[in-house]
Amino acid sequence: MSRKKHGPEDILAEAILDAETETKTPGPEGSRAGEPDTASDTESDTDSDTDSDMDSDMESAYTESAREEISQAASAPVRAAAAGESAQGQTITPEEARARKKKDRIKNAIIIFLVILLILTFFSNTWMNRTLPEVATAYVQSESISPKIRGTGTVEADNPYKVLVKQTRKVSSVLVHVGDTVAQGDPLYELEDMESEELTTAEKELADLKVTYEKSLFDGTVPDDVITDIRNDVVSSQDEFQEQLRDMEKKYNAAVATRDAAKAAKKAAEDQYTSLEIWYMKEAGEISYDKLTPEYTTALATYEISKLQADLSESTDQKEKNDIQHRINEYQAQIAGNAKDESQLETYQAQMQLGRDYQLRLVKRVVDDATADLTEAEAEITKITEDKTKLTTAIAAEITLTEQKVEIEKAQEKVDKLLSESIGTTIDAPVAGIVTSVGYVAGETTNSETPAAVIQVAGRDMMTSFSVTNAQARTVHVGDAAEPQNIWFYSDFTATLSAIKPDPSDPAGKKLLEFKIASPEVQAGQTVSLQIGQTAQNYDLTVPNSAIREDNNGKFILIVQEKPSPLGNRYVASRVDVEVQLSDDKNTAINAALEGYEYVITTSSEPIRPGQFVRLADTSL
Repeated sequence: MSRKKHGPEDILAEAILDAETETKTPGPEGSRAGEPDTASDTESDTDSDTDSDMDSDMESAYTESAREEISQAASAPVRAAAAGESAQGQTITPEEARARKKKDRIKNAIIIFLVILLILTFFSNTWMNRTLPEVATAYVQSESISPKIRGTGTVEADNPYKVLVKQTRKVSSVLVHVGDTVAQGDPLYELEDMESEELTTAEKELADLKVTYEKSLFDGTVPDDVITDIRNDVVSSQDEFQEQLRDMEKKYNAAVATRDAAKAAKKAAEDQYTSLEIWYMKEAGEISYDKLTPEYTTALATYEISKLQADLSESTDQKEKNDIQHRINEYQAQIAGNAKDESQLETYQAQMQLGRDYQLRLVKRVVDDATADLTEAEAEITKITEDKTKLTTAIAAEITLTEQKVEIEKAQEKVDKLLSESIGTTIDAPVAGIVTSVGYVAGETTNSETPAAVIQVAGRDMMTSFSVTNAQARTVHVGDAAEPQNIWFYSDFTATLSAIKPDPSDPAGKKLLEFKIASPEVQAGQTVSLQIGQTAQNYDLTVPNSAIREDNNGKFILIVQEKPSPLGNRYVASRVDVEVQLSDDKNTAINAALEGYEYVITTSSEPIRPGQFVRLADTSL
């Protein structure tokens, strides 16, 4: 017979029905004596009927009673074990063995299914919880709200006396302790008997300065008169240096002007000389040209005369001869005139040469005088430049040597001062009072910055201070009285706010409250916890300040509400609007629709919103 396939619930229901049916079927021990052995047939028939009935039931609609039987599947192995026990000692037929094996397989499947279901349920619940925001909570409870400002500070003496040792010395032993009362002059430390490092260093610096000064004084670059003045403490002032340099600059400028004038005079004379030479050369050329013209015409006339004389000797005509002779006479007259002109030109040329030589000599003399003036002016400039260099060198040397001498004097004063301030083998208390701090231990070396001891001078007030926010500082005023937080500890104690200053660690956001303390029970170096402000008041509903939240709808808190689920209890954040009544530095008093002792969320691992599931922080770690 084929059966209709169902889901896991249906298979479990079928297995339960099979187990119950087999349990109800009577075993062989129920047969009467003497009856035919028909147990196996009867059992087989019963199994067949049962199977038929179960098939009919499984093919019907899935009912709510089947779901209840599934939840009781864990009891099936127990019932099957009971049925097995009733059958002990009886003969098992093959059909019974097959039925029992089938029943065992069903039992094992049920167990495996339940184990897997439990494992998956556990891990799914764990994973879901791990993904939820983690929150820290606190009780909403009745508390007192104290708007007092509380703080702790170290007591210090008002303007204590700091014992400083200006020289570096090694401590051999410490003679006092914090809290000791000392009188003026009491020894505080014993020191090793040796010069201080400062004195040794100062003496070496003084010796080095003296060596440098002597080397600078006689290095060969300092004029003898400067050396004499320096050694005799004759030191020129800056005004005198300036006057010497000004005079030297005037001499230099005058020499430069003289040189420029000589250079201009020389150039003018040279130009004049050149102009004269050019003019005379031009005149000489013109004379030479004028002399060449008569010579040429004389030669030409001589040539013509020779030709005419030949013609004259050959001519037979008297008239022609007369004409030729006339022309010869004209050429001879021209030659005679040319000779006269050449004589006059030569005379002029000789006279011009004499004038040229004379004028050029005069101009040359002017050029030579200008050249001599220029050379003298340039030599004067060179000399003044050298004198200026010597003067600046001497001034620089005098200034350097004077400075070195002043440094030597300062170094000598430092050595003298250190010698005068040199302490013996002890450091003594300069004032009477209570030792509040000891700066060194045996074997350490003193320095000028670390106080060897701090002494609270008798009769002076003590101070303490602590930092507060700007908002807190605005609620108090100078002159307000403060009290110790553990007031029962003191029998005579007063504290007054003496100053409100910016906190050096955060000048923009914090203030430093300074208090003046008067109490015979407090000493410098002790820690005092003070409170200042209004008196505490009790409120029914208070929460930590970190629990207060605010949005556009106003201020509110988030409380944790527990909700049951099939997988266990779940926690959800719920919003509760509140009205803030009063706050102090820890808690806030509120008005809200609360009964008290609810869990309020103070912090969370990530931003949360109302209605969101959360997980509680593990406080057992």
